[in-house]
Amino acid sequence: MKKILLYSGLALVLSISAAQAQINYGYNARGEYVPTSINGERIDYGYNARGDYVPTSVGGERIDYGYNARGDYVPTSVGGERIDYGYNARGDYVPTSVGDNNIGYGYNAQGDYVPTSVGGNNIGYGYNARGEYVPTSIGGW
Repeated sequence: MKKILLYSGLALVLSISAAQAQINYGYNARGEYVPTSINGERIDYGYNARGDYVPTSVGGERIDYGYNARGDYVPTSVGGERIDYGYNARGDYVPTSVGDNNIGYGYNAQGDYVPTSVGGNNIGYGYNARGEYVPTSIGGW
């Protein structure tokens, strides 16, 4: 199983298996509506070393935080796999890969410029229970 990080306004950690991954949303301990599991693997939230309330693990795999080359405090690895940052086609400084998995960017059906693939798997977008347009699946549609 590969651990993948996406960035779409917030840090979101996904777990990819050979089949399509389903992203579920719910409330964290602080009452925020966030991704809570990927294919049944729980996403845990807590505090990083800087004191920010963030995702800290997915399916028991730890998420580490630190500084990228620009000096931004961001997730730097998940499950021991390094997260690399760089520029997308629009010139935004974003995560570009996790381990050997490249993150592709493009436009979703709403016209937002977002991550559209990870490691060759398409990212599906749709509406969560609160009516927000968010990533809902990764892999086969």
